[in-house]
Amino acid sequence: MKHSVYARIAAATVRANPRLYVPRVLAEAGLLGCFYILYTLSRDQRLAEALGGSYLPTMMGMGTVVIGLLSGILILYISRFLMKQRTGAYGLYNVLGMEKRHIIRVLFSESLFTSLPSLLLGLGFGVLFYKLSSLLICRMLRSGPVAGFYYLSAPTLLFPALLFLALDFLAFLTGSLSIARMKPVELLAQQHKGETEPRVKWPLLALGILTLGAGYGIALSDQSPLQAIFLFFAAVILVIVGTYCLFVSGTTFVLKRLRQNRRYYYQKRHMPAVAGLLFRMKRNAVGLASIAILATGVVVMLSTTVSLYSGVQDTMEANYPRQLYLSAYQVEDGEIRHVPFDTLQAVVSEAAAEYGLAVQDEEQTDMLTVSYLFRDDTLLTRTEAEGGWDLEELTGAIFITEDTYTRLKGQTYISTDRRRLDLDADEIAFCRIYSTVRSLSEVPETLTIGGKPFRVKETISYFPVSSNMGAMVDVIGVVVADQTVLDGIYRAQKVGYGDYASEYANRIGVSFADEEAVSAVGEAFSQTVVETLRKACPGELSYTLDTKWESFHNTLDMYGTFLFLGLLLGFVCLFSTVLVIYYKQIAEGYEDRARFQIMEKVGMEPKEVRETIGTQLRLQFFLPLATAAVHTAVAFPILLKLLKILMLSNTGLFVLCTLATFAVFSLVYVAVYQLTARTYYQIVH
Repeated sequence: MKHSVYARIAAATVRANPRLYVPRVLAEAGLLGCFYILYTLSRDQRLAEALGGSYLPTMMGMGTVVIGLLSGILILYISRFLMKQRTGAYGLYNVLGMEKRHIIRVLFSESLFTSLPSLLLGLGFGVLFYKLSSLLICRMLRSGPVAGFYYLSAPTLLFPALLFLALDFLAFLTGSLSIARMKPVELLAQQHKGETEPRVKWPLLALGILTLGAGYGIALSDQSPLQAIFLFFAAVILVIVGTYCLFVSGTTFVLKRLRQNRRYYYQKRHMPAVAGLLFRMKRNAVGLASIAILATGVVVMLSTTVSLYSGVQDTMEANYPRQLYLSAYQVEDGEIRHVPFDTLQAVVSEAAAEYGLAVQDEEQTDMLTVSYLFRDDTLLTRTEAEGGWDLEELTGAIFITEDTYTRLKGQTYISTDRRRLDLDADEIAFCRIYSTVRSLSEVPETLTIGGKPFRVKETISYFPVSSNMGAMVDVIGVVVADQTVLDGIYRAQKVGYGDYASEYANRIGVSFADEEAVSAVGEAFSQTVVETLRKACPGELSYTLDTKWESFHNTLDMYGTFLFLGLLLGFVCLFSTVLVIYYKQIAEGYEDRARFQIMEKVGMEPKEVRETIGTQLRLQFFLPLATAAVHTAVAFPILLKLLKILMLSNTGLFVLCTLATFAVFSLVYVAVYQLTARTYYQIVH
């Protein structure tokens, strides 16, 4: 038999089954286009070098890996579905005289006729929308558009094409192995092979309960944001395993209990739906669990990334009360000499005058910032901590004297409390600036620092020195009696940390009258401040310059990249969800057609058949949506901790974005359900 015969048979099959093959072509084209966009963005150095584009290569590279894995899973899933629908025809070919190698050639031609259009459409989609994507990223990062046509380079076209051809070839190999293993009778019977009634697999049910419970326990447990980073992915894996196990075995358990409920089961609408689901639940459950996990992924990715991007201004205001912070010191004869406040003030004023900027006000802070372990009401250095460091106990402490506290309190906020602390040498005032795990009420009566116990005389609710430690660890503020006490704490941590010990910081914080004006010349102004400082302090100089505008651009860079990646991956997950639902409805329709025709022949009215179909579809396809809602709600606490690491502290914004995202996704899900239910009903009839 000539190869053209196999090609004609395959072409006729593809033309005769557009309901099966057109979605397969469009699905792979969409996945390839998204992969092409992310892969090209990861290699586009022009965008990486543009303002706010430094996160692009890494984040887009991670996105290509995720989409590549999803694409492989979906292509194999579609291939398996198509094999299920075509095995009867392949068995007939075998009975009529074709050898299995001939059938495999037909399968190869079918794969070729779907892969090549997918390849061309996918690359065309990617090329068409890449420029739009790059413009969208530039808009998100508030950078000017980047001209040029880098996306038409050979590597960016060849690698995605070869990767998806390899995935298609892998799908072809799995189909060929299935054909090679089957006998002709099995090929004929495979399409109409039903499921035997599943048994409740108690070990699988127990595993599902344990893994899902463990994942939920991690998400709901009290933990620091640093711990949340490491535990989040473990929780995700546990929840995924638990979801699959409970859908496969737990749904069987529930359906059998429904069957035992006579009042519910012995109704015309419920009996066919429950019985049909029970007999095919093993196969259905895997797809439904996949829908639930993909739906959760859509909601989580979109809600978190939209929250981050929408709250960038709030994040800056919370972390930068003033626009510029400057501290510096010099080393002379082995001794550290801090640059005086007057010098730092003069440096900033001179640089501001050069750009016509007016200084509105400033604060002066002499402080000591040290990292400790907070254990048993004791602040421990690394050498003092036995048994290693626990991330949950990691605490940043900011020390200032009572004189500094009194001076800054009047400058930074209006207070009706005019009392002095009047601290003795063995007394401190304690403030929990930021708490990740422990509540604000957990203030020790005595706090040991550097081996010396201090009585907590006062608990203050406001600390006049801002912290730039982010939100990863607990941060406390400690007010001591005088410089002598502070020197003792300084020497103790020098012994504990050696070369890595903290140093005193004379820091000024400056606010400008026109924040927009200073932001407009931010980078040049920062460089001028540094140059002026070096002129004022010749010799070896160490300085820290932290500006709100530079942090804003870096944060916007990160959040904007997250948002774009979240939108694209969310689209892919949504696209995958729709695809799984569509093919599942078609598969169910072909399997149920004969059964529902029998129902009509034995006396059921078409309206009753439609109600039975509706009950079954609702039981199947709204369970994943409910599961996604529960997963998202349980994941909320750990997601909130992860967002705090990224400096988002606006919980209300995150709640609003999550609810809005889930509402929009639910509307899309219902629309897909309605469309696929109509297709299902058409197939059944």
